Amino acid sequence: MRLRRLVGELLLGGALVFGLNTYLARRVPDTAPPLPPAWRGTTPALGHGQVVLVDFWASWCPICRADQAAIQVIARRYPTVIVATGSPPAAVARFARAHHWRTPVILDPHGTLARRYGAGRLPTAIIVGVHGHIRAAAVGYATTAGLRLRLWLAQHAPLG
Repeated sequence: MRLRRLVGELLLGGALVFGLNTYLARRVPDTAPPLPPAWRGTTPALGHGQVVLVDFWASWCPICRADQAAIQVIARRYPTVIVATGSPPAAVARFARAHHWRTPVILDPHGTLARRYGAGRLPTAIIVGVHGHIRAAAVGYATTAGLRLRLWLAQHAPLG
């Protein structure tokens, strides 16, 4: 009986998180806007046969800072770019150095790129599919498993 209740609660919690995430990501456009040149590193090409993770992040955001371990694990396998939104370059550089970032970084001091992507809350991880369409968005803390699943689906599931 306890196991059944636990499974039910986990399923309900997962459905609530999924629903909230879907609601928060509702302003994401269908096609990914072009990315500007990176401040640090090389910006990955969108829509050229590979999925790309575009992570909207801020140095002052505790949740953004906490989920960077998952983002950096994903970056070992998939092209990834960090968009530092509303963050001073010196703070971004310190964090990147302290956490050994190898990912390209785009500075978005006024949140212009974040607005174009519909990233109204931080952190927001956007999955851009092989043809440049936005396939998924994760708002809030992102796990490695959740990002891997979204990236795999973007790479293998048909558009539609």
